[in-house]
Amino acid sequence: MALHFSREELRQRRERTCAQLRQRGLHALLVFRQESDFYLTGYDTFGYCFFQCLYLGAGGETTLLTRAPDLRQARHPI
Repeated sequence: MALHFSREELRQRRERTCAQLRQRGLHALLVFRQESDFYLTGYDTFGYCFFQCLYLGAGGETTLLTRAPDLRQARHPI
């Protein structure tokens, strides 16, 4: 999977989001919109009509819940 922005931009996006979580006293964020998944991970899915959920912890850890057909693409390292 090609990353459509720099690794530095990805790092900054996650850091800003995690900082906002901590400022608000939140432990994690659950993301259900593919546009937000893309913003935080670079993961560009074909599954816009299927359920997906991204977990982003305040410390930067991520977990993607997705359907089996999208698993191979989701596991591809950036």
